[in-house]
Amino acid sequence: METIRRYVFPIVWMAIFALIALALGKMAFFSGGEGIAQPGDEITPNVSFDEYAMVPAQRGDIASVLELAGTVRADEGEKIVAADAGEINKIWVEDGDRIEEGARVLQVRVAQEPEAPAPAAPELDENGQPLPAPEPEEQETKYRYYTLHAKDSGTVEDLGVTVGQQLSVGDQVGMLSPGTYSIVADLTPEQQLSLLDLEVKATAALPTAAEPIVCEGSSIDEKQGGGESPRPTGGEEGMGEIDPAAETPAAASAQLLCPVPDGTKIVPGLSVDVSVDLGSRTGVLTVPTTAVEGELADGAVYLLDPATGEPVRTEVVLGLRGDGIVEIAEGLEEGQEVLQFVPGVDNPEDGMYGEGMEVW
Repeated sequence: METIRRYVFPIVWMAIFALIALALGKMAFFSGGEGIAQPGDEITPNVSFDEYAMVPAQRGDIASVLELAGTVRADEGEKIVAADAGEINKIWVEDGDRIEEGARVLQVRVAQEPEAPAPAAPELDENGQPLPAPEPEEQETKYRYYTLHAKDSGTVEDLGVTVGQQLSVGDQVGMLSPGTYSIVADLTPEQQLSLLDLEVKATAALPTAAEPIVCEGSSIDEKQGGGESPRPTGGEEGMGEIDPAAETPAAASAQLLCPVPDGTKIVPGLSVDVSVDLGSRTGVLTVPTTAVEGELADGAVYLLDPATGEPVRTEVVLGLRGDGIVEIAEGLEEGQEVLQFVPGVDNPEDGMYGEGMEVW
């Protein structure tokens, strides 16, 4: 046993190490790198599509919905503004008080100038000489009082005045918050244009509600928006030149405002999905969205030239946009075949079909 441990085991271990060394050497010098990606190798996606696939224009039903990303925000309150100048005499409210329209907020008083007494005939002494006029009696100061009333109902906030303070006409006394919320969603110019002459019918999906809420009294505010500024490139954060070609979000020219019903459990800053019903039609001519370029009413599809077999751009009038389909209002006949994919589009499944043509 001692002989085996001393001579046989070492020989076996040497043989194992030799085999490992041979295998590593073959992998390093004789494998040719088959099956291993090398630096500079071009990787080609396995997914492909037939760029000349044809689809017929066919009749169908379509429903168009504009999907927007919204955010909950508290509705802005009204400023409580002094209507009269004077010294604050009384304050009837405090921060956090809920008051109704017409409620008393504060009172100011204004000192009135004393009326000058009518001149009296001077008294004469026994010699007929006028006596010295008596000292005028000190008159009590009289005031005129003015009460500031709330013009709306709401919760008092930021009350920044105290009794004894002097107010001028137009001074801000505090804020009157309505205690309500709205969902705000940015609109691009194209989206805003699609809502022109339409009664805005919007719903919002809230994480706190089982069913989407209906936005009663939805409106479009054109005072908001503006988009993001170009981002600097290179250098330290916040430094460097502006790259005009850098991708930035589409500028919002307006905002859709969706009032939140009272009693809804919600907090400011919550992200919400908003859906706007743009209408529906039945039995209209449609083609796949991938076959159309353009947006709003002006668009185009591509036919194949029978003589050359090359795509020919054909202008059409677009209607509603549905889930994966677009209505063709004019320019095609039922059964007429068009290219399923707009020529030059690398990936027909992404959301853009030509510059600026976003599919809802």
